[in-house]
Amino acid sequence: MTHHTQKDLLRKANRIAAALSDEVDALTDEQLMQEAQEDGLDTAKLGNEFRSSAMKLIAEAKRQKLALARQRLAESQQNRATEPRLRPSLESIKQRIQAVLAIRPNLAVAFRDGKTLSDDDWLSLWDDFIEMGAVKDNHDPL
Repeated sequence: MTHHTQKDLLRKANRIAAALSDEVDALTDEQLMQEAQEDGLDTAKLGNEFRSSAMKLIAEAKRQKLALARQRLAESQQNRATEPRLRPSLESIKQRIQAVLAIRPNLAVAFRDGKTLSDDDWLSLWDDFIEMGAVKDNHDPL
């Protein structure tokens, strides 16, 4: 009598599984359906169960991706909130924004009540220009 180790038995089981998988892969869809029906299986029910399981897996993967994206966004916002904002003087900001608007006519600014921008509006506009890249950083002339 031959004594087989656990490793030998596992290798044999893997070879049998691979051979069965190859055999199933070689069958046509019609042959698979016929064999399933001969075994008394409800192929429509199996298909629906498979589809349902696949949809659950897809939904779970999407939920995980969304949770990860939310986490990264929250971390990004938290990091941005803790970074100090260094800005040039308000007069310099006004001059630089006006210079950018003069050379980039596709940018536009709406004035409050159609008249002027408040100091806070100028600072907010500066931050927006930095964020969208209209001004490269606080040290570039434009």
